[in-house]
Amino acid sequence: MHSYDDSSLRNGYFMPNNAENLVKPDLSHVKHLLWMVFAASRGGQNRIRIVFALKKSQLNAHQLTKELGLNYRATQHHLNVLEKNNLVSHLGQKYGTNYFLSSLLEVNMAAFDDLVLNLSKGKHERKGVYLK
Repeated sequence: MHSYDDSSLRNGYFMPNNAENLVKPDLSHVKHLLWMVFAASRGGQNRIRIVFALKKSQLNAHQLTKELGLNYRATQHHLNVLEKNNLVSHLGQKYGTNYFLSSLLEVNMAAFDDLVLNLSKGKHERKGVYLK
């Protein structure tokens, strides 16, 4: 059982006060992970769009498909890649599965935002419309 002395309410969940230390690895590793998932692969642009949609609210794959105008199978693939890399988590099963940002990504959102900003400015090889 949690005591209120060693935890606090964050995003509607009780988390230990040292939760950031538990889920935040070395920033260089996180930046490398973000680079590989969002910039060094062909699906990075759509994965960025998925993260922006999930920043607003939890959604299932069908809702993401409709909101982003993607193919359902493509949406599932991108969600699997994001979940495999611990950037997105899910709750529920099958069709009703809701996806949301993982604590790893939430803690390192500044690094994600910096990457997206740099990509949108064309500072990297992969060019494209990353921000709408």
